[in-house]
Amino acid sequence: MITATGLADALTSAAAELLPGADRPILGLEIVEPRDGLLLEPGDLVVLLGARTEQEVLEVVDRAASASGLVLRRRWADSTEVRQRCAEAGLAALAVADDAPWSWVVSLLRTAVDRPAALTRQRSVDVYGDLFEMADTVSGILRAPVTIEDATSRVLAYSTGQDDVDEARTSTIVGRQVPRDVRSHFRSLGVFRRLATSDEPFLVPAGAGGIKARYVVPVRAGGEWLGSVWAVVDEPVAGARLGELAAAAQVIALYLLRLRSQSELHRQVQLDHVRTLLQGTVTEAPTWLDDGPWRVGILLGPSDLASEARCELWQALARRHGWRRPLLADLDDEVFVVVRTEGVQPGSWSWLAQVVTEERGSNPDAGLVGGSAASEVTSLPASRHQAAEVARLGRPGASEPVVSVETRWPALVLARAVAGLTEAPPASPVASLLVDEVGGAVLVDTLEAVIDHWGEPQRAAAVLGVHPNTIRYRLTRLQERCDLDLRDPAQRLAVRLEIARLREVRRSARPPLSAAD
Repeated sequence: MITATGLADALTSAAAELLPGADRPILGLEIVEPRDGLLLEPGDLVVLLGARTEQEVLEVVDRAASASGLVLRRRWADSTEVRQRCAEAGLAALAVADDAPWSWVVSLLRTAVDRPAALTRQRSVDVYGDLFEMADTVSGILRAPVTIEDATSRVLAYSTGQDDVDEARTSTIVGRQVPRDVRSHFRSLGVFRRLATSDEPFLVPAGAGGIKARYVVPVRAGGEWLGSVWAVVDEPVAGARLGELAAAAQVIALYLLRLRSQSELHRQVQLDHVRTLLQGTVTEAPTWLDDGPWRVGILLGPSDLASEARCELWQALARRHGWRRPLLADLDDEVFVVVRTEGVQPGSWSWLAQVVTEERGSNPDAGLVGGSAASEVTSLPASRHQAAEVARLGRPGASEPVVSVETRWPALVLARAVAGLTEAPPASPVASLLVDEVGGAVLVDTLEAVIDHWGEPQRAAAVLGVHPNTIRYRLTRLQERCDLDLRDPAQRLAVRLEIARLREVRRSARPPLSAAD
């Protein structure tokens, strides 16, 4: 895994100069502007664009204090205040020339950051490198700037040179994603609908804000839309060039299929990593796991999907809300997640609880059940089993979509105690109530309510939907039917456990006890 120092060595001093700081591993590239308010996480290499004042730079330095590094213009890196603030935060900074095109800088950075990850995953072929070569090839065919994008408008490669054709292309290359307003313009023209349904290339007319015309080529394989090629041209392609373009699109489709298979392999490796944590085969925290303590949770819903499909859905939702490397895995027909117990950043318990609560509005089955905190990775399996145990007590309700061991511990203790009562205690007074008449079930319901609301007969009556005098009458009948001293706390506890045991027995054999009067 590359660090800021390794990145500076890879780029050489001609591209960037390193201002030393903590040598933290770089997990990904994050491009920010001073006013976007984006949450910056450990592992981010932050590229600062569009800073106009030193104060804006200092604010980004504060936000990026825990990041792996900060890339900024030379004029800001030469500021004494900026250097001091970076040093205080232990933040390594990479200074790039003021006149260096950001598209070129970001391309170098991505190449340097992605290559170690590719080697770690033992890629035998540099698919991204091949796609960049194909972008140059198509650019030569059309004699125009080209980008290659996947079906989500994420930029995978682009041709060299001619980066500043228009603002939309520049923003696309720098951000590696088609800007939202540009996507909205193309969507209003029906571009993406046409890409998803047609194999034929087509011309998209110029738009407002200086957006130039594009010639768009769908990339498909086996009838499935994989991505597209976008070229900045003023007129459709014809003649021999159209045939060459079709052949190039077929080659690009093969690369996109290979990229998908590698992504799927990486996803499976990630799933296996999380499963090994949950199954207890890991004794030391792996390098890819953030510092603890952690908590294992179960993500619920939609109920009509298999666990694998639910896992994919929750992974996509977690990424959409900012957790770029969600630690999820399906196991034992449940979707488990490992989160940090502290903080509010993506990947923390409080953050995930908020995501689930918001999701409940559109998915009524959505819920989150949490086990206890684990300060060691060896305790994660216990947290997993606790989460599963709490989930068996009953799914979270509409008013409480998130539950945990801390909020359900009374019910959990009761369930464990009942599970230990493998047979009825001798001379059980509660069991004797149910021997000879249906009315005994009513007395058991009354006894349960009175114990649960001891000292508050009004609440016990409200729970059963009867008058308090009815409660007093039934208690008199109880005293006649069985020898119970409800003033004795030991007897109250024993009776309450026995009622829970009988309800569990009846639940597995026939309908539960009636609460009707």
